[in-house]
Amino acid sequence: MANELRRAPRYSLTAIAEITDLSTGSRIIVQTSDLSLVGCYVDTLNPLPAGTQVRISITHENETFASAGVVVYSRANMGMGIKFLKVQHDYLDVLRNWLSKFDRSEPRW
Repeated sequence: MANELRRAPRYSLTAIAEITDLSTGSRIIVQTSDLSLVGCYVDTLNPLPAGTQVRISITHENETFASAGVVVYSRANMGMGIKFLKVQHDYLDVLRNWLSKFDRSEPRW
């Protein structure tokens, strides 16, 4: 049933990401575990609270994706889900390129 609620399928993608909390300017380096056209999940022991406005930058295969975002859920000692906001066209192309490499018949969620 959770799959029916998602706006886009998520795919397993391990990449390095930098998250900047826009209210404090603090930055953390994390690792993605899932990625979709509308957001991602990142692994971190100290996730930011839900509702935190962030800037996210993900690097994979010598390309970088960046976007404003918001933490939509947070799991202590595990990670957080981030929804992308206002993605620029060039970065959307990078994201689509990464996701095009996955077998569309087998999304992670």
